[in-house]
Amino acid sequence: MLTRVVDGVPAASTKTPHEIKEHWLSRAAERAGIDRNRWDPERGAEENRGVIEAVYAYYGRLYVDNPQLKWAGLAGMIGPAFYAAFRDLGFFPNIARRSVQAVSRRASRRLLREVGGDLGYYERTFLEMQKKIFEDAATMHEAYLDGGIAEIELLCRARIIDVATLTAWKQIDAGHRRGDTALVDCGNRTLLFREQHDIIDRFYVQLLNHRRPIGPVFTYLMTLGGAPSVPGADSYPKHYPLKFVARLPRFAITLKTPAADGNIAVFANRWRLIDDDTLPDFFAFIQDHLDEARGMVATPVSKRARPLRLIARAGTLAWKAVIGWRLTFSSQPPEPSPATRGGRRAARSEPASAVVGLVTAPTREATAGSDSRIWMDGLRRPFDVTVDLPAGRTFCARAENAAMLACTRGGDPTRLTIQLPPGDAESTQQLIDEYAVAWGFPSDDVAGWRRGVERRHASGDRDYSTHVFTPDDVGYVHLEFQVAHHVREQEFVVSALFSWGDEAGVTADDARPTR
Repeated sequence: MLTRVVDGVPAASTKTPHEIKEHWLSRAAERAGIDRNRWDPERGAEENRGVIEAVYAYYGRLYVDNPQLKWAGLAGMIGPAFYAAFRDLGFFPNIARRSVQAVSRRASRRLLREVGGDLGYYERTFLEMQKKIFEDAATMHEAYLDGGIAEIELLCRARIIDVATLTAWKQIDAGHRRGDTALVDCGNRTLLFREQHDIIDRFYVQLLNHRRPIGPVFTYLMTLGGAPSVPGADSYPKHYPLKFVARLPRFAITLKTPAADGNIAVFANRWRLIDDDTLPDFFAFIQDHLDEARGMVATPVSKRARPLRLIARAGTLAWKAVIGWRLTFSSQPPEPSPATRGGRRAARSEPASAVVGLVTAPTREATAGSDSRIWMDGLRRPFDVTVDLPAGRTFCARAENAAMLACTRGGDPTRLTIQLPPGDAESTQQLIDEYAVAWGFPSDDVAGWRRGVERRHASGDRDYSTHVFTPDDVGYVHLEFQVAHHVREQEFVVSALFSWGDEAGVTADDARPTR
């Protein structure tokens, strides 16, 4: 039985974790004016147009009414760029689908998928990404708005969210009450990392790997043509242009191109742009132009997206492709760009292995002086990761990526996430069973998770979800194992989550849910 606190008094609740999440997700859909039974990415952007617009309008209202919910504000502000992409990607697939339906009203879903071709695949995948983000984020936002931190704690006790996410909400809440903007920003940054890493990165991987070389080419073109809708934010090729350097004995020649030094489908590249440019520019804009920001997110997304459609930007993109070349001479060879150091080059070279030391709390040197450090390969080839923990404990895994983050800008890192390759239900249960024995949490928890998965599949429920298993702490390190139900109906992703330290005013003990 789970309990919640109402006016300081524990109140009994017999709801299962799935019922808790279903309650808040249904509440969010109702407030957004969305019929969940009709929200079907398979039908394409045109058929889901009303839902797409309702989602971004919902995020905008969340932020306008609750200025501490900056994740929602950013989602509402970025919405026009994605809405424009949905409409552009769906233009030709929609014509093909309508043509087939004009001939046969009973055309199968499989036929409608096939006539959409590769553009239809990308259109559907992006629509699926939007839906999964809503299923995760709207659930938490509705719980917080209705019951505050007590309801977020209930989500954590129900194993729906991890301690780092609970900490983020405590930072947002405490920062709002104290008037501490930096604390609010820390919490919202963590929610953004969850969105980009835990929820939608798996979809980006599928886009990148789709029918090679189509996938890499398409996602790179998407990187080149991306239009930021946050005032002051840069596109990827503007912030991280592709450069060629010729080093001669006494000087260097650098050719800057209008191309991009990276691909946003690669998490290391995408997060670097977000963390270094998009997010700071968003925080600065709402700090200095709050009324304008509120007006922007309150404006219908369809209206804001018009100048971002490809047909409206074709001339500008062509002009930038012509004038974006620059040749410079210098007496000293230029330093590699942050994108090259922390993103594209690191993502291209497969790490033979990575060893992360957590025997004592790591300093900023562990992230190479940055606010985050990502270990991964651009092709998602697994590599060996070893985490040295207190008391002689060691965690070893074959991972797809690892990410260490500092909660406070300029501070020491406070969390490490290691994401393993996806697996089916059987292999995932076997892995979690092994972790239960090795790290000490009840095997009954794993069996309960598996029964819940089977019930959800039997009922046709395919909403995005996470489930967290919590062993005992290892010294000062709080350890969790998270299973995320991803993309395909029977695909699961396991992550090992390590957190520690005082996260900008909210201690690790304060972040854990009350029992």
